[in-house]
Amino acid sequence: MDLMEAVFVLARRWTITIPLLVLTIAAVTAGYLLLPWTYESSGTVVFLTSRQIAEKNTGGNPYLAFDGSLSITAELVGRAVDDELTAQDLAQHGLTGTYETQIPPDSRAPLLKVTVTHSDPAMAQATMEAILKRIPAALDDLQKTNSSISQVRLSVLTKSKKPERVATSKIRSLVGVLAVGLMLTVGAPLIIESIKNPRRPIQPKRAPDPNGELAPKRLRLDDDAPTAVHVWPPAAAAPARPPASGSPPEPARPRRDGQGSSRSRTRGTRRTPRANPDGNPNAADGRNDTAWPRETDDGRNTRRYP
Repeated sequence: MDLMEAVFVLARRWTITIPLLVLTIAAVTAGYLLLPWTYESSGTVVFLTSRQIAEKNTGGNPYLAFDGSLSITAELVGRAVDDELTAQDLAQHGLTGTYETQIPPDSRAPLLKVTVTHSDPAMAQATMEAILKRIPAALDDLQKTNSSISQVRLSVLTKSKKPERVATSKIRSLVGVLAVGLMLTVGAPLIIESIKNPRRPIQPKRAPDPNGELAPKRLRLDDDAPTAVHVWPPAAAAPARPPASGSPPEPARPRRDGQGSSRSRTRGTRRTPRANPDGNPNAADGRNDTAWPRETDDGRNTRRYP
């Protein structure tokens, strides 16, 4: 079934196509109005080296003393915050936003990013600020077991002042509803059409010959079957030549099959020709059908045409 035939089927089954299309549009509209938007709030903290190391190596500027150990510290703190106990503690305080802590993959600095999503923008913002306050506490808990005076510090680098609306999840849901509705709108009429009017195999048409009649069907022959070769038009036959009354007879021609011996007719004798059933010694197709019977050595009568 090609595209035009499918369009004709949809038009012919309009009693099914139009209601399904209306339902699809209604479902997409209802999803746009009823599905909530998603709001996202984020913040980033940077981990700094201790004051002692910064004063010793960089004159007290911690932003000139980044090393690989600070990235490991940021990963450890992120795992400590992103656990079930922290999530339960936030839920008990009424903060139900979905959050995630990760090290930005596009940065080599010791950063830790916190991302919170919720359908309520106020809830997303409150949850993000609560997690940013818990990160220093988690860092202090990790460094309590160390009696060294050199301690890693952190600082809030960025923080969202207002949550941003993210349309990715809602648009994905609407596209899914639209795709399912269009599949039902197009597929249902085609399936019903194929059940009620099954397609029949197309019979090959015979091309007409020059005389206006249909040419006969070609039959499939086996490879071992003999094939007759016909030449058209046939070769023109030689014109008929009546035998002369006073001319001597021609000598006998040898047999084509090679059986028996060919004998010449006795000079000066003539045998009575055998007439055709229609009484005409010369056939109308141009061939001389006057037959001269004679007998071969094996006793069989043969017929020769002069």
